[in-house]
Amino acid sequence: MHVGGLRRSSKHVAGAAALLAALAAAPRSSAQTREELDQARALFQEAVALSAANNCAAALAKFQAVARVRRTPQVLFNIAECEERLGKLVSALGNYRLAAAAAEGDPKAKDVTANVGARIESLEQRTPKLAIRRGEGALTATILLDGFELGAQEMSADIPVDPGTHVITARVGDREAARETVTVAERDTKTVEVAIDEPPPAGTPPPADAPPPAAPVEAPAPAARPSKVPGFVVLGAGIASGAVGGVFLVLRGGTLRELDTLCGGDTRCPPSAKPTADRGRLYTGVAEAAIGLGVVGVATGIVLLATSGGGPSDAPKAAARDARGEGAAPRRSAGGSGPRADLLLQAPGADVAGLSVTGRF
Repeated sequence: MHVGGLRRSSKHVAGAAALLAALAAAPRSSAQTREELDQARALFQEAVALSAANNCAAALAKFQAVARVRRTPQVLFNIAECEERLGKLVSALGNYRLAAAAAEGDPKAKDVTANVGARIESLEQRTPKLAIRRGEGALTATILLDGFELGAQEMSADIPVDPGTHVITARVGDREAARETVTVAERDTKTVEVAIDEPPPAGTPPPADAPPPAAPVEAPAPAARPSKVPGFVVLGAGIASGAVGGVFLVLRGGTLRELDTLCGGDTRCPPSAKPTADRGRLYTGVAEAAIGLGVVGVATGIVLLATSGGGPSDAPKAAARDARGEGAAPRRSAGGSGPRADLLLQAPGADVAGLSVTGRF
């Protein structure tokens, strides 16, 4: 281990000497002043020392600072070597190739030309590769590898990646639709198929072999409820007719008393009482007719109100009640249970012109 470390240090020292010579011989330009070149030489010496101490991360930063001043084949080679030791195989492979291209035909970069070919060949074999393909549902999705979108050419070839863990995502619009994490080691080659398991968007036609959707079963519409207005109208008319009948009953009673006075309580009445008797007969007929209509109207109105507005399920019940005689109010005779008086045009024992009043209690 100690001998190998000495050999590696000697290589770095030789490389540093070659680079310093290249920097010293480099022609000046307006972008590179003597001060900048002196700073680049100092940074390079510090980077070589850090690399020899196996502090590749710090050495890489200084080599990259030198490259911003002067990108010589030696600087590119040292950057690639640091990246290789840090496990950044993809970037190291790219910088080795840049160093080889820069050293071609340069007599001052013979050391780079002598070593870079073997480094490139070794890294090409060690660098793992990922083959990312579109699967079901991902034909139009945006595919990203470690946060970077992949183009069509990358999706059709094997992608060199650094050893370690990588994240593959698929996006539909601004939404992440799929995510997969894959770990690769050196020399691995893996294929990842990105699939999106989601329902089709709205408006997508069903498959050709899909059965037609079942027609919705519509519930039968409920029967329209009859209005309560006719019931109220008939009931009101019945009450009004009964009231009219009551008025004529009162008038009839007055007529009966007037006839009693004219006839003197006898069954025979003078001819002068005939208009009063006629009026009494009119009042009696009107009262009986009005009260009869009133009773019928009230009963009918109650039935109509009972069978309306209660919903379809209540109609059969109301009909059953009507059939049993429970839906209507009991009827009373037109004359009621009170006293009743009758006017007779001819009573027994009276003459043709006489009137007779009969009463019942």
